[in-house]
Amino acid sequence: MGTSVKAQKQNEELKQLIQRTKINTYYLYRSDELAEEKIRFLVENCSNVLDVGKSSRARFSYFKPRQVLTLDINQFEGYPDIVDDLCALETDLNNQFDGIVCLAVLEHVYDPQAATRNLYAMLKSGGYCFAYVPFLYRYHAPTDLHYQDFFRYSRDGIAYLFREFNEVTLYPSRGGYSTMLNLVGFWKDTIERRFGQSINKRIDQLGNLIHKRSNELQASGYFIWARKV
Repeated sequence: MGTSVKAQKQNEELKQLIQRTKINTYYLYRSDELAEEKIRFLVENCSNVLDVGKSSRARFSYFKPRQVLTLDINQFEGYPDIVDDLCALETDLNNQFDGIVCLAVLEHVYDPQAATRNLYAMLKSGGYCFAYVPFLYRYHAPTDLHYQDFFRYSRDGIAYLFREFNEVTLYPSRGGYSTMLNLVGFWKDTIERRFGQSINKRIDQLGNLIHKRSNELQASGYFIWARKV
C-alpha cells in the first residue's frame, strides 16, 4: 500500500495546529483566580459581551446592564436575552461582540464544530473568547435530559476545534492524580470546598513521586482564552 501524500500533509497540518496552541499551567490549582481575572478583563476592555448560557454565573453581575447579552437554547424566567441554538443560529449576530463567555457549555452542544464556528463569527476582529471544556470528567446531564452531555475535549481536540482563532491558550484545571479523584462526585463539592484547591497540588506531588503523570495533558478540563485577530 502506497503512502498518501494528502494524508501526510493533513497530519503535518494537524501537528502544527496543536503545536501552536499554548498551554499555561500557572493557574493549574487556581481556577477561580483565572476566571476572576479573565471576566474582569472582559468587563474592563469590551463594550459588547455575549454570555452563552449565562455561564459567568456569579460574576455576571460584574457587567453593566447594556454591556452584556445572554444566549441560551432554553427560555427561563427573565433569561436569556436571545433564545437560539448555538449550533444553528437563526439570529444574525456576526461581528457583534468584543468578548464572549462560554464556560462549560460546549460539552452540552450536539455539534461543537458548528458552535465554535459561530462563536468565531460572532466576535469582532480583535475580540476575545473565554471558554471552558471538560476532558476527564464524569457524565453530568440530568435524568430528564433537559440538557444533554455529549463531548469531552483533549488538548489536541481543542486545538482543532478552535483552529479558526488566531491565538489560543489553554489553562488546564487540576493535575493528573487530582483529576482522577475529581471523577468521584463528592470531591469538588466537599473536599475541595473544605480544603481549597491546594489539596489537589499536594495530591499530584505525592502521586508523581510514584509515577509521573502529565498535568498538562491529563487534566479534568481546560479553560480556553482565544482571540480573533
